[in-house]
Amino acid sequence: MILNLVTTLQKLIRRKPSGQPVCLEVRPDGIAWARAAASPGQSLGFVECVSAQRQDTLSKLVDDQGWAGVPAVLVLPIDQYQVFQVERPEGVEDSELADALKWKLKDFLDFSPADAVSDVFAFPEDASRGRGPLVNVVAARKSLVRELIGLVADAGLELDRIDIAELALRNLAARLDQSNRGVALVHLRDRYGQMVICQGDTLYLSRRLELSYDDLRDASSQESAVQSLALEIQRSMDYFESQLGQVPPSTIQLVARDSVLPLNSMLSSYMAAGIEVPEWSQFGLSAALDSRCLPAWSAALGQGGAGMIRQQVNLYTPELRPTRQRLHAGTAGALVGIVLLILVAVMAFGRWHNQTLEQQVERLEQQNRNLETAVATMADQVQARQPDPDLEASLARITETIARRQRLLERVEGLATHNHGGFSGRLSALARQVPEDLWLTAVRLQSLPSAMRLEGRTRAAELVPSYLARLGDEPAFVGETFGDFRLQRPDDEADHQWVEFRVATQPGEASGR
Repeated sequence: MILNLVTTLQKLIRRKPSGQPVCLEVRPDGIAWARAAASPGQSLGFVECVSAQRQDTLSKLVDDQGWAGVPAVLVLPIDQYQVFQVERPEGVEDSELADALKWKLKDFLDFSPADAVSDVFAFPEDASRGRGPLVNVVAARKSLVRELIGLVADAGLELDRIDIAELALRNLAARLDQSNRGVALVHLRDRYGQMVICQGDTLYLSRRLELSYDDLRDASSQESAVQSLALEIQRSMDYFESQLGQVPPSTIQLVARDSVLPLNSMLSSYMAAGIEVPEWSQFGLSAALDSRCLPAWSAALGQGGAGMIRQQVNLYTPELRPTRQRLHAGTAGALVGIVLLILVAVMAFGRWHNQTLEQQVERLEQQNRNLETAVATMADQVQARQPDPDLEASLARITETIARRQRLLERVEGLATHNHGGFSGRLSALARQVPEDLWLTAVRLQSLPSAMRLEGRTRAAELVPSYLARLGDEPAFVGETFGDFRLQRPDDEADHQWVEFRVATQPGEASGR
């Protein structure tokens, strides 16, 4: 809201910008610009861009060149407007002539006159040939013009005028016609050309020339394209002589896009008039002009003495200009007072907001200090919990002892392994085959040489043979033969109810030898 009020105030009290205007032509392939300089010559250039990049490109150009607030002149190319010669009605004021005449064009325009923006410029009296006073009516689509106006305004320029290409080229033709005998100027673009014929600073004829540079480059169609172009130029010269009653110029000034084609000599063989290229050094230019900049540059040529030229148009009509309101001194003072009050309120709010932020910063700094203290405390605790070197040494010794014992156990297991799969298989078999009422009191297993002795007791002697038979069914004892067997009762009367047995795979084992 504040920014809107300030902007409105600035617009209301803004002075009209001063200085040489920058002339622009917005083309399909980029933006051409030129600005008259205090010394001979003009500054000019061309920036390539597609339609979607025009706004960014022009805004950057304004920033780079320092054009903010500089007046601007837009030059419309010939394909963005139409020009008609009509009789001037009697009794119509000059200020109302454009609006009155555009409704006469409703049968010729491809859009409604209500959607048109128009202006008029004088038709030479000596070319009317008894038809009464004529005027040239220029009409362009209002939507297109509005789009270009927005483009210039958003870039930071102050639009002053909207000119058309033929009147811009007229400025160059007038400079070339030093003897006031008339000059023809042909400007060739990629897809079409434009020809103007002037005497002094008066435009008599403007024509669009159909051509294609693709045809001119193609060897198979080059001769036909040159002949067609020469024919159109010659017809324009004949019309200038027969219908307008004027003496045609003896030379034609040709400005073509940068090309290696020798168009001068190619056209001269088909034309009665001579074909020449403007001498750019007389305009203070050290090199040939970029033809893409010709309309904008030619428009800049007429800025110094534009007030002395009779034929002028400006399609930047009042209905397209932003509305400017005039303020009385009291209203302006009240508006300034309101803005100042709002600014004071904003400053007070900003001061309060800054104090609030400072308090938040203080709280955050305190929290940061507390966190730093907590981190330091935790670091001390972690340092205190570091492992005891003595405990680490004891743990290392115990780990080494366990490792040695593990290696010894693996070695013993390796020594105990034989064709029966070692001690573990036999012990597992013994564990599975212990029956009720029979207990093993001693087990002896020997690896080398392989031997085994079992001792035990039971209350029923008949359990011993069945036990040994079941052992023989175990895979670990397959093939084993018990060579010694002993069964007896103990000598002690208290144990007389028991029967002790001993069996061994090797002789002498059962007897304990």
